[in-house]
Amino acid sequence: MDMFKIKDNLLTNTKSDWMLDIDSTDIQPVIIQKYLATNDMLRVQVRWLDKYVFSLPSKMYLSLAWSILTKTKKAPYIKYIKKKNEEEEFDFILSKIRRQFMLSDNDYNSVKDRLIKQIKDDMVGWFTYYGVPKTYWKKYYLHFDKIKETGRKIIKQQKGLEAFGL
Repeated sequence: MDMFKIKDNLLTNTKSDWMLDIDSTDIQPVIIQKYLATNDMLRVQVRWLDKYVFSLPSKMYLSLAWSILTKTKKAPYIKYIKKKNEEEEFDFILSKIRRQFMLSDNDYNSVKDRLIKQIKDDMVGWFTYYGVPKTYWKKYYLHFDKIKETGRKIIKQQKGLEAFGL
């Protein structure tokens, strides 16, 4: 019996006869626990089962899990958890600041709100100092020509034959 049938029977089958047919080597409590942990509705039961994943033999763990889980008509489809890609508001500058001052996670989290406030107060100064691309200037409705007002010079790169003095 493969792992998917074990998972389905664990959540849907009201009789325990199916457990007798399974060889104990086919049962992997860690995989079952991982599958159950992805279901948000079983959060309390999974947390309680977590204590027994490594201490009970595999068949005993399976029967314990089967006995405490509520049965449904159909096993739920559960997507695996993916990391959310949430960018902070000024992540393009904050990452440079973090690298420049070698801030650890705790230091960075404690200073982040104050840094964002300072950046909002003087966006032109921060954008010019860290060399933010023009797309971010447009995103925050700043004129790219304000770099000239801050006193920082833009160095034009020579392209093609101009770079060789021709």
